[in-house]
Amino acid sequence: MRVAELSRIFRTSPVTIRTDLDELEALDLARRVHGGAVSTSGGTAAQSSSVVDRKAKAKAAIGAVAASLVQTGQTVVLAGGTTTQAVGRALAQREDLDDLIVVTNGLHIALELQPAIPRFTLIVTGGTLRRDTPSLVDPLADLLVKDISADIAIVGCKGISPTTGVTDDHFPGVAIARRLLETGRQRVIVADATKVGTSSVARFWDADAVDLLITERSADPDILDQLGDLGVKIQTVQ
Repeated sequence: MRVAELSRIFRTSPVTIRTDLDELEALDLARRVHGGAVSTSGGTAAQSSSVVDRKAKAKAAIGAVAASLVQTGQTVVLAGGTTTQAVGRALAQREDLDDLIVVTNGLHIALELQPAIPRFTLIVTGGTLRRDTPSLVDPLADLLVKDISADIAIVGCKGISPTTGVTDDHFPGVAIARRLLETGRQRVIVADATKVGTSSVARFWDADAVDLLITERSADPDILDQLGDLGVKIQTVQ
């Protein structure tokens, strides 16, 4: 299966599909090839499809919970990412919202929100387009961000841990994610269960400075308890 075809079938971004294929390869359910993956003797295509579908449903559920926090008249910041894309999609579907300002560095998120114009005012940060994901980073992305004061900032990550904090693996992306979080009076991290208790190479936020973590009920309960002890409010889905 090609990445583009899987992206179309599951209606999620190529970035999410590539991440899912990496996980399937680690489980010996698929073997990565250029542009996609092939099944292996360790699993069936149906198993592979089930894993990808589960992750897509988890992100949609997390996105819906995050979107439910938003009220008419607020300013919301959404960092680029696949889980935050689900937040943007859920926001656009909320017909009760009006007079909302949304700031994002994600082109894919902007496209999700476009149908909500003119109920929403949509602001894209500008900057340099990443090669691996449709997000804008420095230089230039911070020129707009530094002057924003938002009600809620919602950011995804590669990992969140009580000891290493909130981390990612792309240094320019880390820099803009930090500044986007700084704009919000409420700082929200959205992450599926696989990200909870794991760490990546670059920390951009301390765990005890997170106001709310929205994740899956299947996340490691010990890690969730430790995050809760640090003052992080936890909300789970599914």
